[in-house]
Amino acid sequence: MRFFLSLFKLLPSLLLVGALAACSKEPELVTLPDLAPMTGDTPMFRLGPDNLPLLPPVVSQIKYEYYECGTLVSEWFLKLLVAEMNFLEKESGLTHVDGSACAVSRAINQGQAEPRFTVSLYSSRKEANDCVVNSRCAVARNVTLVPREGAVWRSYFLTDFEMNKYYMHCLAPPQRWYKAVTCDGVVPRT
Repeated sequence: MRFFLSLFKLLPSLLLVGALAACSKEPELVTLPDLAPMTGDTPMFRLGPDNLPLLPPVVSQIKYEYYECGTLVSEWFLKLLVAEMNFLEKESGLTHVDGSACAVSRAINQGQAEPRFTVSLYSSRKEANDCVVNSRCAVARNVTLVPREGAVWRSYFLTDFEMNKYYMHCLAPPQRWYKAVTCDGVVPRT
């Protein structure tokens, strides 16, 4: 009996070690096909001093401020984000979101040295409003911009809440696709 109690107490520790070992393995790296232009005539984001938006947020919450997409995201960069999202949706077998509406959120009071922006893509302004203002989202298609190694990496989060499907990917220049991991989870290159 004592042996089984000891084993019972040890089991959670063994499960944690196994889970951490699975998390620590190198994510799968694939070369991403060309999906859209990677640069344009304008900066990817229109920001002012301290890398903050020039216009006030349209919605303010405790942890996030939301901005109009058109006031921040350049046209070429939005096309790139939509093309990448469409590719990842297809790869994951998820419902297509066309990106005809979007919102940009900025995380506040969350300990980042630099502001973190997330571009959320929707198929309509109503869907965007329902999700941002009313917290009623059937799906989520979010891209968090991660300043890293002198470039902007993109952590993609694809969620279908009704079917309980969640996917994450990191896309990094030049054309690197880290599957099933956020960009913060990719070990820096030495």
